Formats: sequence, C-alpha cells, structure tokens
Amino acid sequence: GVNVLPVTRRYGELAASLHVLAEGPVEQRVLSTTSTLRSAMHSLLSARLGSVLRTQRKKQAIFMVNNADMVLSILRERGVRSGDDTRMFEEMLDTHKSVFVEEVLSVTYGRLIRFVKATEQPLAQGGVEAVRKMPEHAQLEAIVKEFHADWKRGIEAINVEVMKSFSNFKNGMEILKQTLTQLLLYHTRFLDIVKQLYPNGGPFARYMITISTIMNEIKTYSRNF
Repeated sequence: GVNVLPVTRRYGELAASLHVLAEGPVEQRVLSTTSTLRSAMHSLLSARLGSVLRTQRKKQAIFMVNNADMVLSILRERGVRSGDDTRMFEEMLDTHKSVFVEEVLSVTYGRLIRFVKATEQPLAQGGVEAVRKMPEHAQLEAIVKEFHADWKRGIEAINVEVMKSFSNFKNGMEILKQTLTQLLLYHTRFLDIVKQLYPNGGPFARYMITISTIMNEIKTYSRNF
C-alpha cells in the first residue's frame, strides 16, 4: 500500500532521540550510528517501491511523501530542524511531491501538457511555421475542446485524489496548491503558444478558457490562491 510503514514512525522517534544525544560528548559515535540507520531506512523505502509498487509512479510518490513527511513531522516536534536526517527526508519529500504533481496532472491534462512540451522549443527556434509543420499542430483544436469540456472536472478529481492520498492534511493542502499552481503554469504556456499560432483567436477561440476563469475555480478548493 501507500501508507506509512510502522517502522517509519519508530525510525523518526529514534532519529530524533539520537539527534539529542549527538549534542553531547558521544557525538562522533552517535553520528556514525545515525548515518548507518539513515542509509538502512533509505534502502528499506526504496526496496518497498521496487517490490510492492513497481512501475506505479503515482503510488510510489504517495508512499514516499507520506513516509518522508512522517519522519520530518516527528523531527520537528522534537525541535530538530536541521542536520542530515532533515536534509535527506526534505529532499525525498520535494522530489516525490513533484512526481505526484506531474502524474496526477497527466490523467486529465496529459494531451495539453505533451503539446506544450513538444511545441515550445520548436516555436522559439523556428517560429510559427515550424510548429504548423508538426503533427501536434493537427491535434490543437481537439486539445482545446477537450480542455474546455474537462478542465473543471479535472480540478475536482485532483482535489479528491489529494485528500485521499496524504495522511497529513496540512501536507495535502500544500500538495494541492503545488498541483493547481503547476496546472496554471502549463495552461499559461499553452495559451501563449496558441496566441502566437493564432494572433486573431483562431477557429476555436470560443472554446478557450481564460486564466481568471481557472483561478476562480481553484479558489474554491485552495484558499492560498
């Protein structure tokens, strides 16, 4: 599953206690022990990804975020806000949050995201004509209409996914904000490409959704916008 392993909580408690001990006269021996434990914990979580979740990237990301967040929460409760443990689990948290964001956005907005990534560079280097020769250009109207039909339902689905996936509500809300921010960035990039291709609006102008429309919808899910 994607939940926190029992050993993760125990590791967090032990790491926090060892961090306190490391401030005393036995510092070097304790630091050596914590380094060994940290490596073992990292190996355990990585092995879990390979054996249980395999190629399910979204579930892998949820699992790693929940476990890293548990360790960091315990360390913070004990006043530990720096050091190798904090650094490793913060990096783990950030990396897998980003993976989750891309995976969950690709469910509803995959075609739009792939279009943006495929056409941005050719547009910058070769101009409008370079993009019009690409096979992706023939898909543009369908992508616009698909987004028009599904964008609101997609945001609702993201909210549901985040709420059920992350055990820490505060962390879940941060991930929701990160995901919706990334959606806005992709859509802004998409609008910029379409505007360059069709300065006068194009044949599908009435299906285009504005940033302000999306922002208003997002505000109903995340108060931080």
